[in-house]
Amino acid sequence: MSGSSDKAMMEYLNALLEEEHKPVADFDDEPVKRLLSQATILEIEPAADNEEVQVPEIAVTTPVAEPVETVEEPEQVEEIEQLEQPLETAEQSVAADESLATQPDAMEEYQQGDFQALFFRVAGLTLAVPLKSLGGIHTIGKISPIFGKPKWFKGIMTERDEKLQVVDTARWVMPEKLTPELQEKINYQYLITLSDSPWGLLCEELVDSEPLQPEAIQWRQGVNEKRPWLAGVVRQRMCALLDVNALITLLDNGLGHIQSEPSEKPE
Repeated sequence: MSGSSDKAMMEYLNALLEEEHKPVADFDDEPVKRLLSQATILEIEPAADNEEVQVPEIAVTTPVAEPVETVEEPEQVEEIEQLEQPLETAEQSVAADESLATQPDAMEEYQQGDFQALFFRVAGLTLAVPLKSLGGIHTIGKISPIFGKPKWFKGIMTERDEKLQVVDTARWVMPEKLTPELQEKINYQYLITLSDSPWGLLCEELVDSEPLQPEAIQWRQGVNEKRPWLAGVVRQRMCALLDVNALITLLDNGLGHIQSEPSEKPE
């Protein structure tokens, strides 16, 4: 990358970490593919001495309208029924807020010592995920779309009798940057599954896997209320480090990359 592109990338990552919205310039995409060159599917097993990350189940409650003492006109009942549906997204957001607030910060563990991470690239943006939080890596197979889902939900991919839920990573992580021209250039090759969940992130390039030192990361301060999935920024690699637990919670609740805003409407 050129110096100006490097600076633009760092400004973009800092903007994500600080919950700001700043434009980012285009940059070259020349990663070195070092992983999955000979295998079609690579399953990554966590080390025996590492505890398995437990992902809490998220209960999404449906709002219940208060009882109406007397209902004489049918129009009043219809109005109450119509009000229940739009509240679902708000209830999902509240459920995610409560879950993220009560569960311990899983990323604190990684601030105590070196850990191994996988680096991958999507639409010019490099992302990193701790290997301990990685479920596996799959080459893309047939993806069956599902009607009525958000635009970032690509569909279901069946792998070894397991139904994986496929996320359009570029559209989920940086929808504000995803122009029609950029979208046409994206060529997804792999699906990276998250922990023991059915969720998988699409990626174009697998860059490499290497250890990270906590001091090399600009960690978030507390919980990033807008982007709880962003654990920090790896400055030397100019990439975003993912908080997989928070990411799974948001996906389970059907929420987009900014928690306080509703996800994109279905196509």
